[in-house]
Amino acid sequence: MKLSNINSKKVVKAIIRMGFRILHQSGTHVIMKGEINGFSKTITIPVHKKEIPVGTLTDIINNQLGISREEFFKHY
Repeated sequence: MKLSNINSKKVVKAIIRMGFRILHQSGTHVIMKGEINGFSKTITIPVHKKEIPVGTLTDIINNQLGISREEFFKHY
């Protein structure tokens, strides 16, 4: 699946559906905590722009969450 820029609020909602919760917002970034594949994770989602660029979204999915694109889009 080819990625494109996605609305930052929709990304936050998808991650909430994965079982994460919002800890707090630090300026223009939402800090979230949850468990995935048996590991506790804290991730940061930028919300200062309406859409998250493809590179940033790829980093969130691959490096912060540690899941595949397909897994992410099951919750999107």
